[in-house]
Amino acid sequence: MRITYFGFSRSNSIDSVYIKGLREQGITVDDFFYPDAGWRRYVVLARAFFDNRKGADITMVGYASPQAVIWLWLLGAHRIIYNALCSEYERKIVSRGLAKTASVKAFYYWLLDYLACFCSKLVMLETQHQIDYFIKMFHLNPKKLFLAWTGVDDRKFSYRGGMEKFETFTVLFRGRLLPEAGGIYLVRAAKEIEDQPIDILMLAAGQELPAVKALIEELKPKRLKLVTEFLPDDELLTTMERCHLSLGQLGNHDRLQRTIPHKAYESIALKLPYLTARNPAVMELMKENETCLAFNPANSHDLAQKILWAKDHQAELVKIADSAYGLYQKKLTTSALAGALLEKIKEL
Repeated sequence: MRITYFGFSRSNSIDSVYIKGLREQGITVDDFFYPDAGWRRYVVLARAFFDNRKGADITMVGYASPQAVIWLWLLGAHRIIYNALCSEYERKIVSRGLAKTASVKAFYYWLLDYLACFCSKLVMLETQHQIDYFIKMFHLNPKKLFLAWTGVDDRKFSYRGGMEKFETFTVLFRGRLLPEAGGIYLVRAAKEIEDQPIDILMLAAGQELPAVKALIEELKPKRLKLVTEFLPDDELLTTMERCHLSLGQLGNHDRLQRTIPHKAYESIALKLPYLTARNPAVMELMKENETCLAFNPANSHDLAQKILWAKDHQAELVKIADSAYGLYQKKLTTSALAGALLEKIKEL
């Protein structure tokens, strides 16, 4: 089997995980990455498609590329697998709030998603809740939708072992401060436990950063450190390995009914205990007190109490991290994820 894979960024682990995994499964994958914006991408896509369509059994299109799916279908690629993860409508309207739901822009993104699904033979989505959402939102046949866990690029995030932890129990929150991230709840929790020997490290920036900074300035939690600068992969990896507990999304947001953040996969791949808000999507993958810890969404007091429990029960934390790592090795490696996809492809 030969697959031609189109995407707009080689740094997207959503794409790199499956490209790497398919190659590990013995599949020939020709990957082409095109500009993210502007008319030039359509020329690049057309040239790459016509240069490589002979001998290719399947065309795959990567994350956040509904326009590419539609364009390639118009060019004649009628066996398309779209690694969507989620909808553009959800990313732009539900998560980032770029426009009201009853607006022309919202309809534009809904139409892009609908047409991309129409043009695809198979659409890869991150959770069963996401699949249910697509069925309802775009009136799709469930057979066209495939649950594809995101996984992690093990060339960037791979358990090394032997890394010395920080001397003080350290809790890590990292990632973009989108509304669902719930950064303000961590600031309040940090204030509540500021007299405990617990350091809180926030490696974060994004849409909600001004609100987070304002709350930090107001409450002045003693043991919270905010770092907004981008860390190189090696430095980020070392920092994560030295922490004792990794935090997931903390808010109570509609998108968290359907999405699992990348840091969930990255944390369990590093044997780093994971504490998340008890939202439906992430609980599809993980089990409370077995592969993760959980607290009530958007509840800073409950978050603070779970952090205190974790600090006082570090032997239990190790067991949870080991169990989560076992889940990763069994179902979430690049090869395992690609193998599951290939089984689905056989049904097409």
